[in-house]
Amino acid sequence: MQNTKKMQVYALLKERIENGFYSPGSRLPKEVDLAEELHVSRVTLRPALELLEIESLIHRIKGQGTFIRDFSVNDKTSLLLITHDRKLTENGIHISPNYILDILRAAERQNVQLKEFHESSLFLSDPDYCAKQILATGVQGIFWLASNFKGDEPLLKIIRSTGLPVLLPHATYNDALITGFPTLGTNYPELFQDGLKYLAAQGHQRIGYLAGNTDIRGITEDLYRSWIREMKLNPDPALLQIVNVAEYADSKFSFGQAAERLMKDTVKPPTAVICFSDYIAALMYGYCNREGIRIPDDVALLTIGGQIGCNYLNPPLSALDYDSPQIAEISVRFMLEMIREKRSFVYAVTPHKLVVRASTRKVVWNDMKRNDKKTV
Repeated sequence: MQNTKKMQVYALLKERIENGFYSPGSRLPKEVDLAEELHVSRVTLRPALELLEIESLIHRIKGQGTFIRDFSVNDKTSLLLITHDRKLTENGIHISPNYILDILRAAERQNVQLKEFHESSLFLSDPDYCAKQILATGVQGIFWLASNFKGDEPLLKIIRSTGLPVLLPHATYNDALITGFPTLGTNYPELFQDGLKYLAAQGHQRIGYLAGNTDIRGITEDLYRSWIREMKLNPDPALLQIVNVAEYADSKFSFGQAAERLMKDTVKPPTAVICFSDYIAALMYGYCNREGIRIPDDVALLTIGGQIGCNYLNPPLSALDYDSPQIAEISVRFMLEMIREKRSFVYAVTPHKLVVRASTRKVVWNDMKRNDKKTV
């Protein structure tokens, strides 16, 4: 969350409310007086008050003023969180339990009650009855942790028929177009280029990539290779290895073949590898351990996702991290705005960050004259 003056005022007032500085049910000072007390303008104060109102920490009564929510009254916004199997699906997409925990925590911080339903519990014989059952819970909106929609999913019809606001917290622009639901997602072209630039800045020229399918999270193979050329990295086509997603969901066979091609069958093995997912990164650790390949001395590893407890691997794994706690905060806030302010959108990009750990902390110096490498 940005540390703007507005957010500082919001945080201060929220702290006062939660710590009892303002009594439950009491009226806040008038805007002009409160702004003077906080040494800010009313232009700064009003957006902070709007955020507090979205979270139900205050409520405004026309002609009477702004009042502190009475904590003894259960007036929380109630939302439904729909999850699916926490394992790889046929499309190779999975939702980490981290996302669920982060959304639960963000909901609690923003005075929201979440009811978690597993997808399988919603598959009843009568879709209309199932939709009525959802509405009977009294929820006001739905978070759906799913992606890679085709448009013919049975549950999609059920969710649409509820008429409730629905938000996909971690999906793609294509999912937004197919479902018609507001969607949050990662800017994968930017994320991929951030990873390549980081490794290139360390001196890596032969950068391998273990991809999950030919459509690399919406990025074509041609586009990926164009970035390699633009950054003047080694264009050896063998450095891009495609893993059969349908097979690696059930076995390690296809991944093992791709890793073998990348690390042993190329003219020179890569000095760094970007892994399509945390799942592949974990398998790559196992492969390197079995083959006596040292991380990062022989090869630096970088994952996309950062959801598997990267700090606890040996060595700790660097990640192009989705920043799921921040995504969760944004998701809850957007949902509250959709419900209370009737705001909507098609697709919004969520933040990501590069988290550097020991798996990539090695600088490679290329000596063009002697055509060898030194490492530090």
